[in-house]
Amino acid sequence: MESFDRRDFLAGAAVGAGALAFASEAEAQSARGAPAPVNFAATRPAGFTPWTQNGKVVRVTKPGSMRAGNLFPKVEDAAAMVERAVKELTGESTLAGAWRKFVHPSDVVGIKVNGLGLRNMASNKEVVYAIVNGVIAAGVPAANVVVLEQWSGFLNATRVSRSEMPQGVRTHVHAGTDLSPETRVPSGRTRYSRGLLGCTAIIGVPLVKDHSLSGFTGAMKNLTHGLVKNPEDFHRNRDGLNSRNRNIPDLYAHDAIKSRVRLHIMDAFKVLYDRGPQDNPAARVVYETVMASTDPVAIDAIGTEIVDEQRTSHGMRTLERSGRAVRYLAHAEQMGLGIAERSRINLVNVRM
Repeated sequence: MESFDRRDFLAGAAVGAGALAFASEAEAQSARGAPAPVNFAATRPAGFTPWTQNGKVVRVTKPGSMRAGNLFPKVEDAAAMVERAVKELTGESTLAGAWRKFVHPSDVVGIKVNGLGLRNMASNKEVVYAIVNGVIAAGVPAANVVVLEQWSGFLNATRVSRSEMPQGVRTHVHAGTDLSPETRVPSGRTRYSRGLLGCTAIIGVPLVKDHSLSGFTGAMKNLTHGLVKNPEDFHRNRDGLNSRNRNIPDLYAHDAIKSRVRLHIMDAFKVLYDRGPQDNPAARVVYETVMASTDPVAIDAIGTEIVDEQRTSHGMRTLERSGRAVRYLAHAEQMGLGIAERSRINLVNVRM
């Protein structure tokens, strides 16, 4: 697995100038022996304001979009569904026009996949490649696109291969070592992935999964727990409080993530409705859906709704009745990260 480091960034002038800034600052502080505050916030391209709309979620469904075996989507259907989702979300009529709403040609774009559930319950490469092609269609050079994950095994589970993507697109895993200096959020201390910090824009590719601790794992948790050194510390209860209610939005609200996220493309070709986040074939169902939103709270609220619908249809109690209510979404809304209240979410359903 190729490491996304100084040599990678120096491969192109557009990438090298901005993406090394964080690493250089951290190294300078280390050399001085007295760390000073680090600016974790990304700098957007001059004059560019990414499109965003809180509360809007597009859900595109296409029956028959899975390949034989019901594990992976058809390439052409995944591409068509991602394209339709971003067009419906933005109101743009072309693929390039829709993606230009989210990314600028001078951005360094990270695409955060999720392979924790391993091969049969990971972000599908067919969805990832559709995103890569959309970003490049918007004018971002291939050398400015990187697929991000936590561990090599998780990245391999997505079936993403550099040889199948446009030349220049890279991959990066932080592996618990390629990390920022330590920083604090209200619920604890952590270190963020330097692959993340080398990007100016992030697109998440989460899944729709039950989670044994937090109730649901989707857009927010894909970034918060996949791009830090110590995700396990943000599953624990502290001081007698259920910190799971707040630690996910705390991590997401940090400049390392919040200043970079442009879009979430939720891969819901399959849904895991019980005993996640690892794959559980007995509770994995075909759903044949792609969702898109700039609002991580709203898309996670819809994802939670889907999990509960599946649980109910299979004779199980809802997450709340089973003692795993997804309370962190209400905290995220209070923090201004998006909309959790279902009545205020505009869900646009499209059937292809």
